[in-house]
Amino acid sequence: MKNNRIKKMTGVAILTSVLVVLALISNYVTIGTVNINLALIPIVIGACVYGPLAGLFLGAVDGVMILLAPSTMLFLSYNVFVTVLLCILKTGIGGLLSGYVYRLLKRKNEYLGVILSSIVLPITNTAIFLIGVFCYFMPVYLNLAPEGSNIVSFIITSTLTINFLIELIVNIALSSTIYRIIRKN
Repeated sequence: MKNNRIKKMTGVAILTSVLVVLALISNYVTIGTVNINLALIPIVIGACVYGPLAGLFLGAVDGVMILLAPSTMLFLSYNVFVTVLLCILKTGIGGLLSGYVYRLLKRKNEYLGVILSSIVLPITNTAIFLIGVFCYFMPVYLNLAPEGSNIVSFIITSTLTINFLIELIVNIALSSTIYRIIRKN
């Protein structure tokens, strides 16, 4: 029992360090107005191997790292509290849900559980971000959008077609690798 707890703590610590490195790199990988989050893979692995609470923790750590991104400064200068809350919740809840999806499906089809867990995280991350943008940060995007453009189209295009699709494709493409990592634990 104690060895399992130590193994889990060690595994989560290793994934946290990998996540921090990937998050620091991705803080400077910007396409348009959004960063491409490279740290979603360690969150999925942690959520699947160590459970939904590990996914929540790793997602929250990623959210803290997102706060360090230069592109986040626009949001922080507009509303510090909501920016901090949004950054931590969007990946934290994504990691939590990813862990629950895997837990729900692993007995029936573990590979499908990994794939769907990998898909749930970027969907949740992007959906919560979009809700935050539409509820609190429209003025920020009004300043970012080219003059005369449709603000909703600009937000959807910059967030969904660039950021979300890249994150989703990377997660799906690495699902088989994630599955192999999980099978070894």
